[in-house]
Amino acid sequence: MTESDTGPKTANSDKNPARPDEPPAAGFWAFSLSLYDRPGAAQACLGLQDGFRADVNLLLLGFWRARRGYLGWAETELDRVEAAVAPVNAVLQPLRAARRALRALREAEPTADALYAEIKALELKLEQVAQVWLSAASRIGPGQRGPAPPQRDDEIDAAAAHLGAYLERLAPGDKQALQLGADLLRIAFT
Repeated sequence: MTESDTGPKTANSDKNPARPDEPPAAGFWAFSLSLYDRPGAAQACLGLQDGFRADVNLLLLGFWRARRGYLGWAETELDRVEAAVAPVNAVLQPLRAARRALRALREAEPTADALYAEIKALELKLEQVAQVWLSAASRIGPGQRGPAPPQRDDEIDAAAAHLGAYLERLAPGDKQALQLGADLLRIAFT
């Protein structure tokens, strides 16, 4: 997900929450846009991205999977998902860095606005590609799935399990990472 000059910025969406009967990639994107647009969500996600090298799409994937009834990451699944999306992220990360550098150049060079907008649009397209790849790579067997749709408390527990496993991988025991994760969890369920 990307940020704009005035705050979080995402592609346009229909704000419909993901449902278990939706095509997985489309549901994941709509769900991500809805969650990311909540007050404070972008800041928590970007804090984890910039401070701890978190993949925002992978953070959001855990919440989406919880919504769909997945209880947590199966053994080695997080490794598989990260490896599957690595080729997309290898392109996405330098593009993000270029967009951020252009943001600063826009003040000194008026023509940089058009380049900034083009790179931002490409970055969002790559975010969607990453989500398709993540969605496909994260499908697991029915044994790892609870009732769909899950009850609210079950969804919160599953989201916390997904998030906790990912944060433990990125920043074991780091209080700032845990606080950002707790903020994101609270935002997602209020």
